[in-house]
Amino acid sequence: KAPKPPDDCLEDIASNVVSEGKLSNLQLEAVAYANMCFGKNLEDGSRRGFFIGDGAGIGKGRELAGIVAQQWARGVRKHLWISVSNDLMCDAERDLRDLGSGNIPVQLLGKASYSAKDLPKQGVVFATYASLLGKKGGKTSKPQTRLDQLLEWASPGFEGGLLFDESHKAKNLAPEKNEKGKPTAKKSSKMALTCQKLQADCPRSRVVYCSATGASSLQNMAYMERLGLWGAHTAFPDFNAFDKAIGGGGVGAMELIALDLKR
Repeated sequence: KAPKPPDDCLEDIASNVVSEGKLSNLQLEAVAYANMCFGKNLEDGSRRGFFIGDGAGIGKGRELAGIVAQQWARGVRKHLWISVSNDLMCDAERDLRDLGSGNIPVQLLGKASYSAKDLPKQGVVFATYASLLGKKGGKTSKPQTRLDQLLEWASPGFEGGLLFDESHKAKNLAPEKNEKGKPTAKKSSKMALTCQKLQADCPRSRVVYCSATGASSLQNMAYMERLGLWGAHTAFPDFNAFDKAIGGGGVGAMELIALDLKR
């Protein structure tokens, strides 16, 4: 059975959001548990993240909006929301409005120039996974990339939400070396490496992985580095060790991982 979240995990959620059912009990649970994880650190000093694995129809986007609204009320005023389509920005804005947080500005990354100064000093930057790979120039000068732009915007000490909606889009992350320390033949996708760098360069960010199919196989979880499933504080020093020990367990092993995350 999962532990009861501390009482303060739902502080700063407007009372009418609860009384009027703008967030259901299931959605409130996700917001509370995410906030509880954000208060913990992993062994390397990075902030612990959270995985929303609710099925279709629960309203995962509304849960992400609830997390942003709560953190905004607590003074955390920069957030990066990544999803699969520009059209979903309208859904994010609607959810924020419904939660009484329509004052939070949301800007589409793809409509901005490549300068960090063109992004809001406070608010949500909404990006698609494809836009994260954007770049311009490069033939006669150093190329400008969206990744560099976001990292400059996030510095110094970004502590906002790093929200990976439909996070399975980042699943193709291959370890550089196998358990024997030799290079692996499998190559990571640019998307996976970009999402990994965002997490690595923003260690105090509040990371949320959100996907109904995020744990369809063990290998697809390699990018979820903030869950604390592997690392110095566990029995598995890195993902390779985790994969080797758990990978042969099939569906039963995946169920154990889900139960461990819930606990």
